Amino acid sequence: MSKPNYFRLIVRAWRQVTLATLMGLVLALAFSLIQPLRYSSSVKLLITQTNPAGVDPYTAIKSTERIAQNLSEIVYTSGFFSAVVDDASVDKNYFPTDEIKKRKAWQDAIASTVSPGTGVMTITAYHPDRNQATTLAVRVAKELAVQAPNYFGFSVRVQVIDAPLPSRFFAKPNFVTNGVAGAAVGLLLGLAWVLWRVKE
Repeated sequence: MSKPNYFRLIVRAWRQVTLATLMGLVLALAFSLIQPLRYSSSVKLLITQTNPAGVDPYTAIKSTERIAQNLSEIVYTSGFFSAVVDDASVDKNYFPTDEIKKRKAWQDAIASTVSPGTGVMTITAYHPDRNQATTLAVRVAKELAVQAPNYFGFSVRVQVIDAPLPSRFFAKPNFVTNGVAGAAVGLLLGLAWVLWRVKE
C-alpha cells in the first residue's frame, strides 16, 4: 500500500487549514482585548562588587552575574513588594488585598531580566497609568540599591545606568505576539485535523 501524499492532502484541504488558522488568530486577539491595557517603563541597573585579591576576571564576572540573578528573584518576594509599595508615590489600590491575588498581581506588574555574562539587570514595570509604571520601576531600582548590601555584603553596589523609559503606547497585552501565536496554534491544529482524517 503506497503512502499518502501528505503535501497534496494539505493543499486540497487549504480552506479548512486557513479557517483553523484564522480562528486561532481571532480567539487570540479576543483574549487579548479582555486583558487590561498597560504601559511599561524600563530602567537598567549595573550590579558591581569589589573583587577580592587573587580572583580572576572571569570568576569575578560570573560571581556578579550570579548576584544579579539572585537579586532578580528577590524582586518577586512579598517582603520586597511591601518595601516598594510602602511609599506615598505608589498606588497601593492597584494591588488586591487578598494575599494570593496580590502576589500574582505583583509578579505580573514587574519583570526583571539579567543580561548573560554581565551584571546588567533590566527592570520593567507594567501599569495602566504610564506615570505609575515609571514610579514602580524607580522604586524597585532604589530598593534594590538599598537591599543588595544587606543580602550580599557591602562590597556589592547597584546603580542606575539607564533612566526610566516609559512606553509611548500600551505594552501589554502584545497583540502582535498573541496574534501570531494564536495563528500558529490554529495552523497546527488544522494540519493535525487533516492528517488525522487520513488515518481514519
